[in-house]
Amino acid sequence: MRIKISPFAETDFDIAVEWYNSKRDVLGNEFAYEVSRMFERIKSNPLQFPKEYGKMRKAVIKRFPYSVFFVVKEDIAFVLGIFSASRNPNIMKNRYRNDR
Repeated sequence: MRIKISPFAETDFDIAVEWYNSKRDVLGNEFAYEVSRMFERIKSNPLQFPKEYGKMRKAVIKRFPYSVFFVVKEDIAFVLGIFSASRNPNIMKNRYRNDR
């Protein structure tokens, strides 16, 4: 299984890392590490994560109030967002609808 990250997800990630680093040095790096660990879990068994909306799955990141939202197409997990739990969930639904 491979991971492909959408431009939206890249932006989500960059903003979160920057925000966490502004709160405490290296906290953004710790967030990035947890996200990379989650990507490894997704690559090893993407179907272990529950479907959140349609075929879009949700993988909750440890230590941080974020989730990775992705869809599986053949042998690729397409990451649509790395999303804070405090944000409006309809944003992710719209990304999913627009990606299909």
